[in-house]
Amino acid sequence: MKCPDLLSRQVDFLGVGVNDVNTSQLLECVLSFASGNQQRKIMYVNADCMVIAQRNEAYREVLNSADLVYPDGAGVVIGAKILGLKIAGRSTAADFMPEFCSHFASRGLRVFFLGAREGVASRAATKLMAKYPDLKIVGTQHGYFPRHDTWDIISKVNESQADILLVGFGAPYQELWIDRYCNHLGPKVIWGVGGLFDFLSGRTPRGPRLLLDHGLEWLCRLVAEPRRLWRRYLVGNVIFMAMVIRQRIRQSGW
Repeated sequence: MKCPDLLSRQVDFLGVGVNDVNTSQLLECVLSFASGNQQRKIMYVNADCMVIAQRNEAYREVLNSADLVYPDGAGVVIGAKILGLKIAGRSTAADFMPEFCSHFASRGLRVFFLGAREGVASRAATKLMAKYPDLKIVGTQHGYFPRHDTWDIISKVNESQADILLVGFGAPYQELWIDRYCNHLGPKVIWGVGGLFDFLSGRTPRGPRLLLDHGLEWLCRLVAEPRRLWRRYLVGNVIFMAMVIRQRIRQSGW
């Protein structure tokens, strides 16, 4: 199935349009976007994103204006099933990005990494280019820059002639930033990737494969960074499931 047909497969999940695409179909769309003649925005949603979207209207509107929104996180897939919606299994960038980069390399696509703490994106780029020598990562830039440097960074991205810009500021900031500055950016694909560079660089551990494959990556992340993430997972996941159950009750007319 070609990308235009895939994009038509979208469900309304708690007010956010989510595309029913699996990982291979996501790759099909990314490659199609990168070779197209117009700029495209790609974003993801997980349980935390859905909670934020309920209280942040601007963020929700940006998600709904994106060209493709894919499910990243088991919570979204489980929640959709409870509501009777069809969404493919989760697609997590930390899992699929190395393989995607092999396809970028074979097609000569130029990629720019923007985000994470100083040095993290560059370490992630070094590791990927060691694995895929033909991969063209044409620039990196940390995400902790002062606002007055924004236009210089946009110029840096544009001068690199990147085809794909990966923005890793975390939700909702990365989506709002993309929406605000996309008209000034040259890459054909602008993609919010959250903490991807931390994972690719090795800065943040992912946990045992068994837990990752059974929807428990949130637990691995909580154990690795309890002070930073306890509220997101211990409180946020409960709020998310409450939202889903409330919507299910409304649908049932109870």
